[in-house]
Amino acid sequence: MGRVHVVGYLSIDRIVLDGRSIEDVPGGGALYAALAARGAGAEVALHACAGTDFRAAWLDRLATLGIDIAGIARCAVPTRRARLAYVDDERRDSAHFAETAWWESTRALAPRLAAVPERGDVIAVPPVPARILAMICAQARAAGARVVADTSAAFAGVDGDALRAAMPALAVFAPSLEETRILEPGRDDDEAALALAARGCPVLQKRGAAGAVLARDGISPLLRLPAPAPSAIVDTTGAGDSVLGALAAGLGAHTDLTDAARDALAWGARCVGGLGPSALGLRVELAEAT
Repeated sequence: MGRVHVVGYLSIDRIVLDGRSIEDVPGGGALYAALAARGAGAEVALHACAGTDFRAAWLDRLATLGIDIAGIARCAVPTRRARLAYVDDERRDSAHFAETAWWESTRALAPRLAAVPERGDVIAVPPVPARILAMICAQARAAGARVVADTSAAFAGVDGDALRAAMPALAVFAPSLEETRILEPGRDDDEAALALAARGCPVLQKRGAAGAVLARDGISPLLRLPAPAPSAIVDTTGAGDSVLGALAAGLGAHTDLTDAARDALAWGARCVGGLGPSALGLRVELAEAT
């Protein structure tokens, strides 16, 4: 089994659910992807920048779970803060995307691959700016490693051309419906998945409770993959990132892409069963705002 390197952002989240506001939840795409990859059985190294206020106890807990945190650098700026207010089980308002402070933190806490991957390793890249994704792809190509990546509505909106240009270097691209609609405007969801896959790599288009579709190229019929029924839906934060991390773990174990995608969706379903990353094993004390 190849090692999984997760390169991305850590955050401290405020999650608003059913009128409740839960403060100081450890999060970020890199955290959820690393936890799911580790849960799926991979040897995992996490590469990220932790701000001054990202608690050492959270990092220690990741290490206790078997995640290599040597690639996490301490940075002399505060951690990115995300505000996630849910309209329903899947739709959310990510108000932080419009905040100057969030974009400044995104630049200041830019992640990097802190170790040279080996041939057969898989690099999972949750949402990052396209220039960072391009650098990681170049490092992976030189080492004989593969890259699986996701994006966000924020980066798809500002980096669309660069993200599309990076796709031939990816082993799999795993955007959500919202992101494919931004990257391929004017197309229906099936057409968008096929159009993206025609750019040079398979696309796993995540569709929340409806599962996902897998487009291996721009010609072959789409494969529709149902989502496993979660035991409960508590909080959908990080579900897509969990799918990405588990997908990387499956590919690193030389699992067929279709089987790896099915297994990855199960980790997305597991993630939603707890608040924040708790269902993936990172259980911390959480405070509800008064």
